[in-house]
Amino acid sequence: MRAQFITKKPTVYIASPYTKGDLAINTHFQCKVFDQLLDDGKVLPVAPLWSHFQHTAFPRKYQDWIDYDQAMLPLYDACLRLNVEHSQLGYFQDESSGADGEVATFRELEKPVFYSVEELYKWVEETAERE
Repeated sequence: MRAQFITKKPTVYIASPYTKGDLAINTHFQCKVFDQLLDDGKVLPVAPLWSHFQHTAFPRKYQDWIDYDQAMLPLYDACLRLNVEHSQLGYFQDESSGADGEVATFRELEKPVFYSVEELYKWVEETAERE
């Protein structure tokens, strides 16, 4: 294992709409946010909508994906709850019972939930200063 990869960064779950609105735009948005977070290098992002690609190859019931995501949530340090926006297409989606359920679980676990990348990064910096 290379030493440069042994750093403690918070693992952040991205919660955003999927089934309401356009599946492709919603999935693209989350993957784009994942890529931004990974490039910035401050957190280890988790993009649960990658399951979209798994689902296209091996379809499962919607509830299977909800159950899987809910079971994984205790492993993560924080949640980033975002609305999907695509300005070029004039697209906006904020409704998501799945993402809202994930936020509720993070709150039950007493883990932080953020509603912007800037808010998340402020928490990361403040947490690093305390350590």
